[in-house]
Amino acid sequence: MSLPDNHRWISPSECASLLDATQHGEAWRARCPAHAGDNASALSIREGRDSYGNPMTLLHCHAHQCTIQDICVALGIEVRELFCIHPDYARSTRNLPRAKSPRIARLRQSTRPYTADEIAQLLLEEMIVSDPAWIQTCEGARAKMWELAAASGQAREAFTRALRLATLPTLQFWDRLAAEQGKG
Repeated sequence: MSLPDNHRWISPSECASLLDATQHGEAWRARCPAHAGDNASALSIREGRDSYGNPMTLLHCHAHQCTIQDICVALGIEVRELFCIHPDYARSTRNLPRAKSPRIARLRQSTRPYTADEIAQLLLEEMIVSDPAWIQTCEGARAKMWELAAASGQAREAFTRALRLATLPTLQFWDRLAAEQGKG
């Protein structure tokens, strides 16, 4: 399923602009359009994450606990426009691997500097696991993978683990890669 051509995300800053909101740090406060109150800080507007990790606009009425549906109707927008990714698309792709991986987390949380080859290896491992078809179609990635695996037994083991996680036939993959790189 692809995103409908007409899907539009109303970001928190756009929503704040619609309501003439006042910025408070990374959030905004405004009058709630649903109950048309006088309190200029009744509605909180900020960015959050949907259950799939995608950005979304969060609206919360602190004064009357107005529903999100009522707030959106008063703004003249649809609830789905608060999501950066169309909710139907997010649901249809919910079982696909996400970028929340131990490999990416290792890069983010490291206090030591990584070499370019170490970064390339971790990113290649992630791509193998998250999109197995990609490594089979990207010649440059396979060449770099071969180079890294030839230089380090640990790199080859890590790539083999990634291939297994991606349910690719590891021995056949390495044999084909060796032949492709002129080493088979």
